[in-house]
This record gives sequence, C-alpha cells and structure tokens, in this order.
Amino acid sequence: MPAIWEPGVSDPRADREEDSIGDLLGQLVDDTETFVKAEIKLYRAQAIHQLSGYRKYFIFAAIGVVLGFCAIILLLMAAVFMLAPFIGAAGAALLIAVLAIAITALLFSIIAEKIRKDVDEFGARR
Repeated sequence: MPAIWEPGVSDPRADREEDSIGDLLGQLVDDTETFVKAEIKLYRAQAIHQLSGYRKYFIFAAIGVVLGFCAIILLLMAAVFMLAPFIGAAGAALLIAVLAIAITALLFSIIAEKIRKDVDEFGARR
C-alpha cells in the first residue's frame, strides 16, 4: 500500500520533472483500484454489521417455521383420525396424503410460474 503523504514532507513523485501520460494513467488506475477495494470492504462490513443485529430474529423465524410445520402435521393427522371411521385408517391416510401432495404441487407450480415470468422479463430487459 502506498505511503500516505504528510504536510511538510515532499512527495517523492513530485521530484520527477514530467511523468508521461502512460505513467499518470497507470497511477490513476492503481489509485482507482485501491479506492474500489476499500469501498467494497466498507460496504461488506456495513452489511455484516446490520445483518448481525437481525440474528436473533432469524432464529425466531426458524423456530416459528418448525412450529408451523408441526401444527400442519397435527392438523393432517387429525383429519386422518376424523375420516378413519368412515373410510378406514389406510383410506383416510391415503386421501389426506393425496390432498396434501396436490396442494403442495399447486403452490409450487404458482411459485415456478412466477419465477419463469420474472426470468423472462429479466431476459427481455437485457
């Protein structure tokens, strides 16, 4: 990393009478590269700092998702138990499983269609 210029101390680059345009452009490119790398490090540090404040909320969300899945499983089991006296335990389990798979497939097809649409729009913009 180049030394920082201090007031009262002559810049070693100033001792040269004339730098060529190529030298000046080379120095400009080097300085720009150093600046961009420093900016990237700064933005990365800021992003990490801001995200670290949300860590406990991500954990809360993960716990909520797990509890939500457990509740859905309990509801599906309750539906099987409710239907079992009418169509038997195996029939009820099969019916509820098929319904759950159909709903899941429908939800994923909606998501896939939205992603396809967004990808197509992004490709059209480029």
